[in-house]
This record gives sequence, structure tokens and C-alpha cells, in this order.
Amino acid sequence: MKSIPNLLIVYDNSVLLEYLEAELKKLRLNLIIAKSVSEALGKTREKEIILAIIDLQMPKMNGIKLALKLNKEPSVRKVPVIFLTSGRYNEKELLKGYDSGAVDFILKPFHNHILLSKIIVFLDLFNQKQSIQSEAALLRKNASEVTRVNVALKKSEERYRSYIDNAPDGVFVAEKSGRFLEVNPAICRMTEYSKEELLEMSILDLLPEESFEDVLTPFEKVFSFGTLKADLSFISKSMNKRWWTLEAVKLNERRVLGFIKDITKRVELEESLRTYHIELEMQNNELTLAKEKAEVASYKYSDLYNFAPSGYVTLSADKIIQELNYSGSRLLGLSEQRPTLVNDHFDFYISTTTLPVFNAFFTNLFNTRTKGSCEVMLETEDYQPKYVHIEGVITENGKQCLLNIIDITERKQAEYTLKISEEKYKTMLNSSPDGILLIDLNGIITEISDIGLELFGADFKNDLVGKYFNLFVPPDENKTLNDLFEKAMNEGLAQNIELKIKKKNQLIFAAETSATLIQESDGTPLSFMLIIRDISQRRKMETKQIHADRMANLGEMASGIAHEINQPLNIISMVMDKILFVTDKNETVDIEFLKNKSDIIFENITRIRNIIDHIRAFSRSHDDFVLTAFDINMSIENAASMIMEQFKHLGITLNLQLDRQIPQLVGNTYKFEQVIVNLLTNAKDAVLEKKSKSKDHYDMIVEIKTFQENQFLIVEIKDNGIGISKDDIHNIMLPFYTTKDEGKGTGLGLSICYQILKEMNGTIDIASENLLGTRIKLMLEIEKKK
Repeated sequence: MKSIPNLLIVYDNSVLLEYLEAELKKLRLNLIIAKSVSEALGKTREKEIILAIIDLQMPKMNGIKLALKLNKEPSVRKVPVIFLTSGRYNEKELLKGYDSGAVDFILKPFHNHILLSKIIVFLDLFNQKQSIQSEAALLRKNASEVTRVNVALKKSEERYRSYIDNAPDGVFVAEKSGRFLEVNPAICRMTEYSKEELLEMSILDLLPEESFEDVLTPFEKVFSFGTLKADLSFISKSMNKRWWTLEAVKLNERRVLGFIKDITKRVELEESLRTYHIELEMQNNELTLAKEKAEVASYKYSDLYNFAPSGYVTLSADKIIQELNYSGSRLLGLSEQRPTLVNDHFDFYISTTTLPVFNAFFTNLFNTRTKGSCEVMLETEDYQPKYVHIEGVITENGKQCLLNIIDITERKQAEYTLKISEEKYKTMLNSSPDGILLIDLNGIITEISDIGLELFGADFKNDLVGKYFNLFVPPDENKTLNDLFEKAMNEGLAQNIELKIKKKNQLIFAAETSATLIQESDGTPLSFMLIIRDISQRRKMETKQIHADRMANLGEMASGIAHEINQPLNIISMVMDKILFVTDKNETVDIEFLKNKSDIIFENITRIRNIIDHIRAFSRSHDDFVLTAFDINMSIENAASMIMEQFKHLGITLNLQLDRQIPQLVGNTYKFEQVIVNLLTNAKDAVLEKKSKSKDHYDMIVEIKTFQENQFLIVEIKDNGIGISKDDIHNIMLPFYTTKDEGKGTGLGLSICYQILKEMNGTIDIASENLLGTRIKLMLEIEKKK
């Protein structure tokens, strides 16, 4: 019967202990609950624990020390431990934890499914161990029965083995592949091998190569049809050829039983009779064949020589042409119909630049009398230079050599073209201002430009070539890297993906990466080309631009902010006047009256403090801001409050239509406020410019609307101002591009808005009609809940 495993939980928080106990009751476990180290040690003594869940920080003794004590108990084997911790842990703490028996660390607060899934793993291991122990007991129980059957089988085996060992013919058992498993003494006599030698061999080892198929095919048929009979030759240990009659039957799906009879004498007699008849027939045909061969030889070899695709030229020891075929004549620039160039000097047809190569080859040929080769360029009578490969051998008389000449002009031209192409490729690769890498489909770097080496801080290509590219990408960027390659594979090109890159010295820099899929002519993918641009400096400049723009906005909003602070100050002043007036008029002051007035004063002081705190937070750089979920409507209202008084002063109506049901977004709320402030400032300038050019009165209106559309949160800013011309609308997102008069704009507002929205996985869309107004639509993707 399987025992119930013990699970230890040590935690000093009673509420959490009750929660864990309730959750773990769903599993088939014996829970040992303890609130302290001493209680845990007392309850677990003499008990086998499959897993301990221990709080890392407890009064008097921490979880690691408890784990060490648990695992020092002589009666208890190594106890695996899962530590619960509320904070991040460094490497030293990790090492201590794992030395004490830790298998995992879980960060609080945690989801119950995480803990349950880890416990189930150890519970499954315990159940497997129980099953193995049960099976072992069953095997021990059946051991005596197996022994009794083995004794009976051994007696039967000895009786039948005596029959086989005394048989006059060979008997064997073999695998399907032909390897011997058992042989009798008769086979040993026939083959001249010992039993031990044969059991290390296959039946194929005894056969000449030409008989392999004769045995393999029938052997396969034994397993299909059950029997086999064949006459086969074999080679004995003394290398004598003999003959067998082989009969075999199928024992099972893997083994064959075979019987062998030696028929060598019969086969030798049959062979001698057959040889006699063949020799007689050959004598009758020899005269006819000799006559036919003589007729064919008269023209066979001359045709092969003259019409061969290679050029053949025979030279004397002083390089005079003695004979050449039609191909050789064509290679020297003559048609095959013209007389051959017998008695011409062969040097006349070799380019002076390659003549030394040929002379060295020719001299070595006659000196060493061994076959040689060279490559030279011919200058022929048709003025068409040809590159040729020449092989030469000395003829039997030793006074001439035969040259075999092959035209390799096309190959040389292809090699030259390829060399030029490679040089151009290397020049383009190394002259690019960006780093360029070639990466195969397995993600291994195969080539890198000089700028690429500099970007990665490497001195030699071997530092990078042959290594996986993802080794140079931080783990948190692996998804971005996979998306980059996947998009390049599916679309052929992935452009301007921001990716963090890790240098050889482990420093990380921001990079803008593009990937192109390199394909064969039939579209088969070959590799990826990665273009990497270091944008670290640009990122710093963008950060400075954003902060400068924020400070400029604060300058423009100064009057509105002053009004916002001035209003609660006026209220405080009036309340104080009222208190002084009442105290001067009356000798006593009503406590309730004084309390009400004091509450008004403190409310306005709090209002001033909130305004100052928000302005201080808005003006910071926020480089170290941790992204959090924020209410986009509240962010819009905060931005509007800083500019509202300025709008009222100028007579501009600001309408807010905010959907209160939209979800929160993850990002930097202050940066998003900067986007709204920039867009409201642009809208203000647009309506004021239209008013200055309009002869008639018109109401200046700016609207902000929020709503959800599918998986996107939409913020829409509309104005009825001057609008943007078609020529300008495509350029206004560029840095330093402005349509305002000189001194009224830096041209950074919309560019900075685009950068901030890009960080939030958002996009910006602008639509405008001249003199009618502008609509700016911000689209922010809502993260799906996991």
C-alpha cells in the first residue's frame, strides 16, 4: 500500500499558513505546519520529507539555517527546499540557498498556481518512487518461480544440444543480419574457424563479395515466406573456395535456423565439364573475332583522336609541332578544314606573359619523365586570347611529348568576374558607416564588416565569426530578436527595429537594426544580412531634446501656473481678513467659525503644494522613471490644468470628452503629459493664427476626446485653426521642421511627441484641411491580459 508523502510548510504568518493549508488540501499530502524553526525540527524528526516550503526571513533564525539543520539530520535524506522571499536576492544568497538544499526561490506575492505546479512535480516523483518499490517487491516474489523454470529449461537445452553437436551437417542460429548466434562442431570443421571465432562473425564474412546479394535477398525472404534453400560458395579460413547447400527456416521475427551440407566436389565436377565446352566454343569464334577487330582498329583510334573534344598536340623536344587533331587546330585559331600547323614552333602561340610558365613545365616534363600540367594563355591567329589547361606526357620513344589541351577561357572569365564581385562586395561591406553582419539560418555569424567589429568592441573577426548572434543580445531582448528574424523571413525585410546589443566587454548599447533575407534564385532562403547602427548618442540627444522642450513649455505656461497659485493665495488672504475682522469686532471667536476658516486655508495650502509638486515632477528628466500603469484621463487633465488659464486668458474654449471606462496604460505619465501639452500648444497657435488672419469673428475651440477602439486606446485632439498645407504635413514630424514664424517655434514638438509615443508602442496620425482645422489621433495599443 502506498504511503502518503509528508510536506513541510514553515512560515510565521498565521493568515498565510491557513491560506496555504487550504490550497494544499486539494492534493494527497500529509501537511506538517510549523511557525518557527524549533517547531519544524521537532515535527519532522524521524520523518521523510518530500519537500519543504520555508520563509527565507523569520525571527531568530532565517530559512537557510533551518534548511541546513534539516539536511544535517542523520535519519533524514536530502530535503529539497523552496524558499519564499519578498525581495530580490543576490548571487551570494543564491549560492547559500542552493548549498542548503534549495531547488527554487519564489518571490512574494505569488500566484497559488505557481506554488501548486512546483509541489505537483515533487509529488509525481514520490509516486514514481512508490511504484518502482512495488514492482521490485513483485519481482522478488516471482524470483523463485523463475529459478525453477530455468532449471527445467537448462536440462532440455542440454539434451537437444547433444543432438546438434553430433550432427554430420552444419547447424547454426543467426540473426536477420546474418551474424552467428550459435554454431555446431560440423560448421567449424567446414570453415576451419573455431566456435569462438565464428560467434564474432557474420555469414557474410565467409562469402566472396559477388555472393552477398545471393545470400542477403534469400535471407530477407526467409522472414517473409518462412524457408530458404540455395547453393552458395564460401571461403574457408585457409582461403580455399568451397560450396554449400544452405537450408534455413524462420524461428521468429529476428532469428533464423540454418542447415549446411558441403557440395564442393559435385560443384567442381560440374565446373570442369562446363569449362571444357566453353573453351571449345571460344576456339571456334577466335578467328572470326580477330578478323573483325583488325577491320575496326584501322579507323577506330584515328576517329577518337581527330574528333576528340580536347586538343591533342604532339611536340618534339625543341617544341616543334609534329601532329595535332582538329580540336588542337581550332584552339590555335585555325578552322579544322585548313592544313595542320605541322613544323611550326609552339612558342609562337603562347602569350609572352605566360611563356615562362610553359617553358618551366616543358623542361620539367622531359627531365622527370612524369606527367605534369600548367595553365597558360594562347595568342592565336584569330586574335582571340584563350586560357587553356595543358597536361603532358612523354611518348614511348622518349623524344616527343603529347599535350592534352582544354579550353578554360569561360572558367577564367567567371573566376575573374567573381573576384571583381567579391572585391566590390568587401569594399561596400567595409565602407558602410553601419556595422554589417551575415548570419546563417541557424543564427551563427558567418561574416562581419570592420565597422561591425568596432561596434562590438572586438579586435579580430574570429571573436565573433562562428558564434551565435544571440550571445551578444541581452536575454530580455530575445523576443525582439526573434520577431526581427521572423519578420525578415516572412516579408524579406525588417527595418529600424530598436535592439540592445552586448559588446565583447559586456557593455550594452542601443542599436537600430535592419534585417534582409538573402535568397537563391529560386527563392530558397540562404542567410540574413543585419545592418546595425549605434544610436546611443542619438538617444542621449533625444532625451536632452525632450527635457529642453518640457522646460520651454513650462516657460510658456508660467503665467497660467502663476494664476493657478495666485488664486488659492487670494482665497487664503480673504479668509485671513475675515478672521481678523471678526476677532477685532468681537472679544470672543466662535470655535466652529474658526475651524471652518482654518479648513479653507489648509485646503488651499494643499492645492498650492500639489501644483508645485506636479510642476517639479513634470520638469524632471525622468530617465530613471520605472514604467507603471497610469490613468490616461488623469494625465490629460493634469496637462490641461497647466495650460487652462492661458486658454481662458486668450479666449480659447477647451472641451474635454473623456471616456471614464477606458483601461489604464503602462508608461511614463509625465512624458505623456508632455505630449498633450505640446499638442495643445500647437492647437493654441493654430487658432490664434487663424484669428489674426480672419476678418470675421469666430469662436476658437480645441477638443480632446478619449475612447477605446478594438485593441487600441484613442486620444483625439481637434482644433478649428489655420490648418496645415499639403506640402508641410509630410514633413512636420521631422526634427527642427516648423511652419511657425522665426523665433516662435523650435520644430521639436511633434518630433518629440513621436519619440515618446513610439516608446509606448503607439502611433500618431495627422489629418488637416487648410483654414478648416487639424485632427491629431494618438493610437496606443492596450496590452492583452495574460
